[in-house]
Parts: sequence; C-alpha cells; structure tokens
Amino acid sequence: MNREISDREICVSSGLSFRETSMIPLDDAMGPVMHYPYDKVYPKAYEVTEKGTVRFHLYFPNAGRVILRTLTDTFELTGKDGHWTGEYMVGTGFVVIFPSVDGNDTLYPGFPIGFGGNRPINYIELGEDVGRAEPLRCSHGTVSMDYFNSRVTGKLERLYVYLPPDYYASWEEGCGSGAKRTGKQYPVLYLQHGHGENETAWVNQGKVNFILDQLISEKKAESMIVVMCNGMVSFEQEDEIFVGAVEKFEEFLIKEVIPYVEHKYRAFGDKPHRAMAGLSMGSMQTSVITLKNQDLFDYVGIFSGFVRDILSGYTEHVKAEYLDTYGEKAAYIFRAMGDQDIFLEEFYRDDKLLEEHHVKHERVLYSGAHEWKVWQRCVYDFAQKIFR
Repeated sequence: MNREISDREICVSSGLSFRETSMIPLDDAMGPVMHYPYDKVYPKAYEVTEKGTVRFHLYFPNAGRVILRTLTDTFELTGKDGHWTGEYMVGTGFVVIFPSVDGNDTLYPGFPIGFGGNRPINYIELGEDVGRAEPLRCSHGTVSMDYFNSRVTGKLERLYVYLPPDYYASWEEGCGSGAKRTGKQYPVLYLQHGHGENETAWVNQGKVNFILDQLISEKKAESMIVVMCNGMVSFEQEDEIFVGAVEKFEEFLIKEVIPYVEHKYRAFGDKPHRAMAGLSMGSMQTSVITLKNQDLFDYVGIFSGFVRDILSGYTEHVKAEYLDTYGEKAAYIFRAMGDQDIFLEEFYRDDKLLEEHHVKHERVLYSGAHEWKVWQRCVYDFAQKIFR
C-alpha cells in the first residue's frame, strides 16, 4: 500500500521521532533490514474515521487485558491473537493516552511520545485546530538546544531556543565572499511550560516553532527569538523532593537565563524587546516574575492563566505596590483560558483582583479545557500583538 507523505505528519510526530513511527518490527529477531512487509511490523496504532471516532489497533501478544485511559475517560480494547482493537470517540485536540496492560501503565511505541505529568506520555492529535500548527511550505526557523552549568540549580541545564527563519539568512550588502552579515537584533519571548512538563513541551507538543514560522512568513508577527527552559527547578532535602517553581525559578531566569541569551544571541536586551508568557504553572511563573520585575518585560502572556500562585500559596508578587503599577508599566498584558477549564473559577477570581487595581489587559475565553488546543491558540494570538 502506497500513501502520500505530507507535512501533516509533523503534527503527529513525537519528541523522539520527527516522522510517524511506522517501522517497528513485530519480532526483535528480525534484525536490521531494508524491507518491512506489513505483516511483520506493528499495525498502525490509530486511525480517525469519517465519523470522528478513533479506531485503535495495538499489539500486545502476551496480554490478558488492555485498556486505554485519557484524562477524562477509560476505553477497553478487545483482544485476538495478540491484536487489541476498539473504536471510540475520544475528543479533539491534544489527547493524552495512558495504555494499561494487565493493570500496569506502559508506553506504547506506536503512539507519539511526549513529556507531561513528570514522565514520558503517549498522545494523539485530533481534529479541531490542529491545522493551526501545520507548517506551511515556507522558510523555517531553527530550534537549538543550549547547555550551561547553573549556579542557581547546581545542575547542567538545557534551553530550547527558537531562532526565526531570517536569523542566519540575512545579509547587509554585496554578495558572495564580499557579503557581510547584518547586525540585526531580535526581540525575545521567554515561554514557559506547565507543571510536570519541561523545556521540550512547547516544541514537541505545542508546535510553537511552526506556529511562528507561519505567522512570520505571513508577516502577522515580528521575527523573534523564543527561549524555553525547564521551570520544574527541583532539589532534595532529607527524604523529600521539592519544586522551586517560584523564587528559585525567578532567580534562575533573571540571573542566568536572560544574561546567557543576551550574550550569546543577537538580542536587543532591553524592556521593549522582552516578553514573557507561559501556560498553567508557567502562567503563574510569568505573573510572579513580571509583577516583581516590571522594568524587565513589556509584554506578558498568561495562558490558562494564574495571576495568583495557587500551587504554593506564594503572595509576595500580588502586593498593591506591584499591582497598582502593573498595567501602566507593561505595554501589553494578555490573559486567556478555555471556557471548560477546571481552573475557570480561579480565572474569575483573578479578574476581580485585576479590576480592583485597575490593571489594563486583554482578556479572552477560548472554547476548550486545560489543554494544548487552547494554548496553541493563546500563543498564536499573543505572538501577533507583541513587539509591533
């Protein structure tokens, strides 16, 4: 069976494989070969039907029971000769899949693999607005992995850095050996993930690089650098592991990440050319840091979206001295949430807090829950408003 390969596959790729996983031998003894008959490889893990349902086909030759869980539902598959099948309506957008075999959670190699909930996860992407992240046939930017030793965390840290298509492509004048690279500088968006995720999430699950490629190519957004770092700053004390997502992360970002980026890359390095945004826990980190450091960022994006810190109860940033000047010192503040989000009441409570202190901002409710299809819309809209 031949089938056309398209850019659409990028939207179902995982953090481990850029293309669909389609050559997994049923028998490890098959060895390295250049020809994979269909009856010798894992079946296609899932297909979307015309009805919008998902038809699953998993291979667990020694299993007695296989179920699939999402964040909201549980589906039981039917087994025959090691093949486990079932057809269900599982929703749209970014759907996390938890396979369970004989009561044990597992990762299935035929599904895309990402990172969430502090562990690797399976997921599928379906239907509504996934096309927003489908790359156009245009120039594409670069996603770099940078490493540096952090004094704040005491560990080797990694950044994901998106560089726009023209970062390496533009020249001042002349051609050939006489050409000179421009000294063009770029604004920077510091973009944070949610709780249990890491620096890979906005690229692997959010497809932010392709969203920006599209917007930049259509001249809907300015060329910008995007920096993504791990906000789960963890450390151990006695017999417990702590997450320093507030003050430790603030110190890490301001004292180390920003100076590192502005030294290595052609960044402007001033308030009008810095933005910070984040989803869920990352939105709370954004609120804490931008409220307390109003001389650093002109643009603020709070996606699914906490002004107050509902995780640790930290309150230093919501003092009147910060809130009263927040809307005036920032050029643009954007807050958004899905209308079915489990934290919607917290969003409304933050509405009242900001109203009390007359904080000017744009506020949006999207259709959706606490999920990637909402966060993709957030960054899609936010990117068009900043650095203009």
